[in-house]
Amino acid sequence: MTIRSAFLCLFLALGQLTVQPIMAQKVAEAFDFSYEGNTLRGLIEKPKDRQPTALIVIIPGYGATNFVEGNWYGRLRDQFVDFGLAVMFWDKMGCGGSEGEFDANQPVESSAAEALVAIKKIQQQPGFASLRIGLWGVSRGGWICPLIIDQHPIDFWISVSGTDDKETFGYMLQSNLIIQGKTEKEAQYLYDAWAEGQRIFYTGGSYEAAEKATRPLDQDSLCQALFGFGQDLDKPKAEREKQYYINQEKYMKKGYFDNKSGLFVYLQDFNLLLAQIKCPILAVFGENDSQVDWKRTKAYYESHLGQRYEDQMEIKTLPQCNHNIQKCDSCGFKEDLSKYQWQACPGYYDTMRQWLQKKGFL
Repeated sequence: MTIRSAFLCLFLALGQLTVQPIMAQKVAEAFDFSYEGNTLRGLIEKPKDRQPTALIVIIPGYGATNFVEGNWYGRLRDQFVDFGLAVMFWDKMGCGGSEGEFDANQPVESSAAEALVAIKKIQQQPGFASLRIGLWGVSRGGWICPLIIDQHPIDFWISVSGTDDKETFGYMLQSNLIIQGKTEKEAQYLYDAWAEGQRIFYTGGSYEAAEKATRPLDQDSLCQALFGFGQDLDKPKAEREKQYYINQEKYMKKGYFDNKSGLFVYLQDFNLLLAQIKCPILAVFGENDSQVDWKRTKAYYESHLGQRYEDQMEIKTLPQCNHNIQKCDSCGFKEDLSKYQWQACPGYYDTMRQWLQKKGFL
């Protein structure tokens, strides 16, 4: 597996809240809009017997979506409708009934522009023009939502398992190796190999150097099973090398490597985006998140919101909770949660409801 393919494994589990649906007293309307020449299709759900007090837009994490046919985030959507909110969501390009080709690496700037088209269209429709609008974004959505807020008036933002400005695969690698039985020393050794590969990749180093640095990951059975390292070694070297340089050129244009932390800065000037946000923010984290370092994100929020932090942002952390704010045992990103029926952590829905009430959106 190449260094970049491994990095993408992080996001395959981010934000995909697969849950069993429950029925809410709601009505659903088809909603579509055009983006980059493709028609994207979704739904607007709202209370059946009352006017919604606000509209909340769902901004998902990484990966393909299946909102309409698969009823993704069904329980969450029902909760919002029961609160008295309208909920808007759509499937990404090439997913569900949406046209186009799905791009797993769609830039966050493009995802924000896509959402802005949808928001502006719904605000032109009768019954929605005067509604206050909020964003609910999970994981990668923590980058997209500030980009939206920077370009369009938004009334509130609920950030779930958000990130700071840097990539988080290294944290996911190390924490999940320990969860699966590696000693801290063993996990640190493999993390160091990964970190050196990252440094070489993001500073313009050669394929040969990166491959040599990350060889311990390709040869470790747990890294192979958890993250797919070594899976593409059966491909011709010339093919792997070509893809390496294609990815390297693309990512070096998107951000920069931070020598101090040894991590890639995924969204430049993210601190400035946060500093300019004026709407109230609720940030929710699972204390056993093995995919994103929530303590690092919390500190980043506190730092860059500055003096407005205490008045503007409320942070809630929930114990024994994974990245998707679900009940878990090990809380590893590949844990089978079927025994809990993918149940949300106690207090998650109540936290959002109480915060929305306190801020006057219900």
